[in-house]
Amino acid sequence: MLAVVKKPRIEIRAKHIPAPLVRFLRDTYKPENVVVSDGKDSVPVEKSEWFNSLKTTPAEMIVANRDLRNWSQVKLAEKLGIPVQNLCAMENGRRVVSRKMAVKLGEIFGTDPAAFFDFGK
Repeated sequence: MLAVVKKPRIEIRAKHIPAPLVRFLRDTYKPENVVVSDGKDSVPVEKSEWFNSLKTTPAEMIVANRDLRNWSQVKLAEKLGIPVQNLCAMENGRRVVSRKMAVKLGEIFGTDPAAFFDFGK
């Protein structure tokens, strides 16, 4: 079972969430901000409205993925086989991430390459 308070973001996961706790959450954070689910109707975060409302650039995705792994620019540039200056330019949005580079980033990070490519360009 899952209880989620949208603002401030609070998640409680348990086999059973007691009714008094749910009442407390609704009284404290307003009923419209509290969602209780048995997990059967949940969706992966990537398919949620919240995730889809985020507007991130390929540059931000590179930085976020690198930071998640605590990698320096030097380490990622070595893995990509490119100069650090090129990586720095991509992370700062001064250099476009090519489809080929997006595929490499996806392989290195183990994620969908589409996150690193701006299809609008």
